[in-house]
Amino acid sequence: MKVSDMTPRRISELRFLEGRRVSLALTDGSVLDDCQLVSVGRRSVNSLWLFTNGTDTFIPLTDVIDCWAVR
Repeated sequence: MKVSDMTPRRISELRFLEGRRVSLALTDGSVLDDCQLVSVGRRSVNSLWLFTNGTDTFIPLTDVIDCWAVR
């Protein structure tokens, strides 16, 4: 799922993954593997809330290139 163009549909697709284990590709070339997508945010919140390596992490939606569920 490409999410660099943050249309309402793309955000909705990300919300479908809330509560699941995901991996993310970011604009800086890094990849966050096997983290839990806690929340995509609502209204004026423009970041993803992830739980990875025992810590909460917040990633701006504009930094996300791709997101996929971990199997």
